[in-house]
Amino acid sequence: MSGHAAGMTEHATPVLPPAVERRSEPRESAFANLWMVDPQGTTVLRCRCIDRSASGMRLRVPLGYGVHEGQRYELCSHPPGSHGAPGLGLRVSRRATVAWSKIVLAGGEDHLDLGVQLDPDETVFTGPIGFPAA
Repeated sequence: MSGHAAGMTEHATPVLPPAVERRSEPRESAFANLWMVDPQGTTVLRCRCIDRSASGMRLRVPLGYGVHEGQRYELCSHPPGSHGAPGLGLRVSRRATVAWSKIVLAGGEDHLDLGVQLDPDETVFTGPIGFPAA
């Protein structure tokens, strides 16, 4: 053994278990615009939710966003800095990890479909959207 803790790489990055196949879970259509915000809050990407299950979503993003498996995002109902829905003032967000991606070439409607696995905790923010400080 090289002296590293079990399940850790040389740079103390946790080794994640293999993803569980969940694409066959019951799903429902959920056509909604969302925003994907990276953990640093520096990248905000607009996406479209196509369907969802209890533990994940299928999202559609334009090609060229540079999204790939393993990336973490906060999926937000409103873009950072917005004031939420009129009268409600609530912004909802949920952390997720990109589990898979698939390029779809559809004659002028080319896009990337993403499967994201939602973190088990649901977070509702009434203030600015962003990953909570660690």
